[in-house]
Amino acid sequence: MKVKDVIASALNLLGRADLVSALTSGYFDDEGRELINTLLYCFNAVEDELARKYIPLTAKEEMVSATMRYYYSTFQHIPVKIKKVTADGVELKFEIYSLYMLTSAKIIVTEYEYAPTRKKLDGDSDFGDEVGEYLLALGIAAEYSFINGEAEMAAQWEKKYRARLDSIQHALPACEKIPPRRWI
Repeated sequence: MKVKDVIASALNLLGRADLVSALTSGYFDDEGRELINTLLYCFNAVEDELARKYIPLTAKEEMVSATMRYYYSTFQHIPVKIKKVTADGVELKFEIYSLYMLTSAKIIVTEYEYAPTRKKLDGDSDFGDEVGEYLLALGIAAEYSFINGEAEMAAQWEKKYRARLDSIQHALPACEKIPPRRWI
């Protein structure tokens, strides 16, 4: 899903459909450019929040190190949480340090959760159709309204965003929650 498309949806939600054509052409005045840059900032904030708190982005990659130290800077994505490390199909213990992860094998497969990188307008979201453009647009609208000091509007967008997020989380098997305990 393209960042431009998500921001266009957010513009429609915010009642600024007049800027959608300017967004696709790339020609806007100073006010329009400032609004688009703010919405891009909001997009990055919402995508990061979703990945870190609600719908983790996961990756699995094979890595090689002669010293058995696997520096986070060599990972394909920015790791947030190492889930599992295996070598030849056997799960390994690992130690986490500030700059690297230490294991007992020279060739490993690492499964981890990662944080998305900052996007530009022509970039792609790390989330796909399972999350959807509408959820991100709702989050952007809530963030933008909050930044502009429109507390009531921000609360309305936030309510819709949370409701949509809850419905998506319940549908994703990786994000299952433990049901609340019922006391009799």
